[in-house]
Amino acid sequence: MRTLPKAISFTLMTIMGIAVASEPSVTAKPGPPFTTSFRLGKVGDYPFPTNPLNDRAKGYLIKGKVKSAVFNYGNFIQWGDYSASTGYNGLPAGMWGNYSYLPHVAFMAGVPGSNYSSNYTWTECGTTTDNSGNVIKVWCSQDAYTAWFRNGDTTFVSVAFETIDDRGILGEQKASKDDVDKMYQWGIDDQAGEIFISLLYNSVNEINPNSPRAYVGLVYPWGMRPVLKERSDSFDVFDYGPDQEEWTADDNYAYYGASTIESWFTRWSPSTNTEWQATTKARINSHDTEVTAGDIFGTTPFTDPGDPYPLLAHSNYSQTWPKRYNVETGEYEPYWPGWWAENYNVDLPGCTGTRKDPACWEDVPGRFISDTDVYLEFDDRWAERSNIVNTNNEYLQTGYPLGLKVRAEAHSYGVAYAEDILFVTVRVRNESGDWVDDNGVRHDGIILPDGTKLNHGKGFNYQKMVLGFYMDADVVSMDIYGNTGVHTNDDDFMEYYWERFDVNNESLLISMAMIYDYDGNSNGATDLGIVATQLLDSPLATRNIDLDKDGNIDIFPGEPLKMTDWHWFDWYNRPGVVTRESNTNCCAGEPGRPQALNREEIMYKLIAGDTTNLSDDEKAWFFHTPHPDTDLDIELNPHFDSLEGLEQEDAFIQDPPGLDCVLIMSCGPFDLDVGEEVPFSFCIIFGQDRQDLINNAKFAQIMYNSHYQGYTPPTTPTVTATVDHKKVTLTWDDAAEQATDVVTGYADFEGYKVYKSKDGGKTWGGPEDMIYDSSGVFVGWQPIAQFDLTAEEDSAHCVYVNPPESCTDGPIRGHSISGRDPLNPWVYLGDDTGLQHIFVDTNVVDGMEYTYSVTAYDMGVEAPYYIRYVDNGDGTYSEVRDSTTSNPNGWSEPTGYPMIENSKGTTIHDPNFVSVIPGYRTETTVNKVQVVPNPYIVRSQFNEREYVRRMRFTHLPETCTITIYTITGEKVNQLKHDDPVDGNEWWNMRTVNNQEIAPGLYFYTVESGSDKFIGKFAVVR
Repeated sequence: MRTLPKAISFTLMTIMGIAVASEPSVTAKPGPPFTTSFRLGKVGDYPFPTNPLNDRAKGYLIKGKVKSAVFNYGNFIQWGDYSASTGYNGLPAGMWGNYSYLPHVAFMAGVPGSNYSSNYTWTECGTTTDNSGNVIKVWCSQDAYTAWFRNGDTTFVSVAFETIDDRGILGEQKASKDDVDKMYQWGIDDQAGEIFISLLYNSVNEINPNSPRAYVGLVYPWGMRPVLKERSDSFDVFDYGPDQEEWTADDNYAYYGASTIESWFTRWSPSTNTEWQATTKARINSHDTEVTAGDIFGTTPFTDPGDPYPLLAHSNYSQTWPKRYNVETGEYEPYWPGWWAENYNVDLPGCTGTRKDPACWEDVPGRFISDTDVYLEFDDRWAERSNIVNTNNEYLQTGYPLGLKVRAEAHSYGVAYAEDILFVTVRVRNESGDWVDDNGVRHDGIILPDGTKLNHGKGFNYQKMVLGFYMDADVVSMDIYGNTGVHTNDDDFMEYYWERFDVNNESLLISMAMIYDYDGNSNGATDLGIVATQLLDSPLATRNIDLDKDGNIDIFPGEPLKMTDWHWFDWYNRPGVVTRESNTNCCAGEPGRPQALNREEIMYKLIAGDTTNLSDDEKAWFFHTPHPDTDLDIELNPHFDSLEGLEQEDAFIQDPPGLDCVLIMSCGPFDLDVGEEVPFSFCIIFGQDRQDLINNAKFAQIMYNSHYQGYTPPTTPTVTATVDHKKVTLTWDDAAEQATDVVTGYADFEGYKVYKSKDGGKTWGGPEDMIYDSSGVFVGWQPIAQFDLTAEEDSAHCVYVNPPESCTDGPIRGHSISGRDPLNPWVYLGDDTGLQHIFVDTNVVDGMEYTYSVTAYDMGVEAPYYIRYVDNGDGTYSEVRDSTTSNPNGWSEPTGYPMIENSKGTTIHDPNFVSVIPGYRTETTVNKVQVVPNPYIVRSQFNEREYVRRMRFTHLPETCTITIYTITGEKVNQLKHDDPVDGNEWWNMRTVNNQEIAPGLYFYTVESGSDKFIGKFAVVR
């Protein structure tokens, strides 16, 4: 064993708050805190992970009509989370328009603990008796032996008996069948190629391993783990045996069964026992803590300026990004931790020419997928904290960490075509052991709360893993201001909708669950919408899958799994409850409330479509046939629930009639080796009614086919600014002119707009520059300059390719693009001025800071046809439909879509966003040095911010030293100037001891080599 410094003990902070339940209102008590430090004589070789509560953060997806908060501990939507200022504030929670519809959307991942003996063929191969004279039968299986040793590795590590309620007795291994002397023993007969097991013979009710009722399982390596020793305040302590070294032969092992990682079942405050938690040091590695929710979103209805909760990395707020060291600049700079948007490029190596081929897509660094992408990370290292521990220090539930690292982005769209859609894209990596990435770089596997690694750092290559998500819908739960008076949670209804449709020779599929209010009235709230969810991206199958058990393979290895299971249930019957709950008998998951012992197993069975050994309640609650009154097994599809008999379900027949709808969608099973990463994504779609929802779902599929992108603006220009005396010169590249729309494939670039701000980008002009739409809503700013293609360039512009390429074989636009946008007339498309890549602004004052942004915009999508009427000569007219040459594929039929412009940016880290201060360039001597302003009048507010006063030394040479003195000759401060272009240096008017200077007369010297200049300035109140 290698020798490393042992981890030191640590103290985790307790965070307490008041819970807002997603169902009937309850008062939750504090959950098991991460508090008191705990010392062990010998535990783990690695530092303890950081307090997960300190690494939590939230994001705001509020660009479109769909609005939601998102959190980095497995709950993409949660109705409430702790904030010292605002208490539990998860607002907005699955909001659409004026109401919230989705209290909870959560990620799930599960594995089985063993494989049923009934999946193999067993024959009697011996008989013996135990010490009490009981008859013991020995059973042998050759196909179990084949499964045990697969691909040169060992699939199983033991055999578990009496696997009831996800418990089990680990069998005793024997060298040969001749050594068997009692029940619950097992062994490997390599000569015969068999696995043998021993079971008690019962003539009345024989235990036969060919039946699942034998409750015998072949144990996967991850299902056998060290026994809990005690629960400390900091972490769970395990029995690592006399050597206190984890995952060695002397550990006290037990059978743990299945584990399904989720964070929706807890109702403890502040959710300290969730199974997903923020990754260790997330506050450094995946987001930043310099700004808070109150700083950026304090003026929204969803929080207040005092909200101190950290923010996840938002694509449109680079101050929320994590920072890393730039060796070239010597500074820590923010970087986007997530992934970029992608372009479809048929010229890429290996591309087969279809959008469904991943080889045809390439990253576009600097371009985001939506108007706001929110990035988050979480993992399951704290999963055991969700288990209840009894007074004997025994787990009542047996969830455990799998070592999964989840990286996710949630996408919010402010554009009209996607304002009703919210996408979540996920990447799941098996970090249960040390792993090597594609670049050959080695990474540590997950480090558990007690400072150890799973399986001593080797991890596990998981089999039969399933991924999914849980969705709790309450139509409706609250209004936009957080008022819950409209909340009803037991009168909703569900449908399932499936449709295949074609778009431009591509076959697309809608497959979604709809939920809506049964009678259209929720405590007086009417005009309610409808919400649906759809699973999109999924891992590839690693084995043949027969979903309907008809003997035919439905999914072959290498094909996307897509949705393999869909199950609904009533919230009061959700998996993990012991008996059906109600408003007055609620709620499992709260402190002191019992939970099902097989919580982990039944969740896995749900996401895997496994109906083996269900109890009567589990069958009735979780697996639904078309006729619940008879509930015949022959009518049961174990993977897809029926909704035909929903109105006859016991949970539906109540007053008022309806259902508190909860559903789970999942994909699997598949295998996931250490270091391997797989994709997963889903979308949430809203609509005013059923048809509106279907229309939105169709465009969601188009966006999914375009890698979660809708109509896209041209590439953001990269802008450079240079300054001089009373002059700012902007230049930018032509990358935007080469871009094509990722959905339509059209080369639709039209022009550039230049914006100017005097307040760092908070506003881009005065009141006279504000643009309002037809409803009087403020929608943007007038640019100070605009450059677009000439009429001739527009008319000859290729639809599919950019100049200078020829389009002799393709369509052209055929006319000028100018004037007001016909679909959004408050937006101007240009005057056919011709393109420029330089703009000189002389309307500036030296010493004042100005911010500029250059954006690129497209022509929009013209209506695919227009109608004209031809005189028939007899007093009648014929309608003639002429196609639009610029939209040959008929996108956005019938009206088209307005022009799209890329973002102005928010900080200097955005490529098109620059802040500069005009002034003189460097001089060759010190003879022209001046101080501006002089005198400095304190009340002038010249180029100042609160608490920051500045004056400028100008006409400086490239390198020099500036020293400031009082009139009595006392040194005040010294500045070093070193810039080959800028002849200006700013001083904050504070002493070398950081004290604000007093009004009065001051002298200064400027020294450059042997040259020296002496001057003076005054500071006046």
